[in-house]
Amino acid sequence: MDFMVMWLDCDREGENICFEVLDICKKNIPRSKMQRIYRAKFSSIADKDIKVAFNDLRYEPNFNESVSVDARQVLDLKIGVAFSRFQTT
Repeated sequence: MDFMVMWLDCDREGENICFEVLDICKKNIPRSKMQRIYRAKFSSIADKDIKVAFNDLRYEPNFNESVSVDARQVLDLKIGVAFSRFQTT
C-alpha cells in the first residue's frame, strides 16, 4: 500500500471514525508509511467535488477533533444517566 485516503464525513464524527479505522488497519500499515494517510475534504459527492478533493490530499486526520468527540460521548452518557435518575425521582 502506497497511501491511504479516508473518505468519511467532513465533521468531527468523521474524524473520530478515521481513528477507529486506523486502529484496525495500522497493524497492516508499515511504520514508514504512517505519514502517508490522508483525509479527503469534500462537501458533496458530485463528480467535480470528489475530483477536487482527490487532487488536494494535503490533510491528515485531526486527532484533536477525534478526541473531542470521545469527550462529548462520555459527557452525554454521564449527563444523560444523571438526568434520567433525576427524572425518575
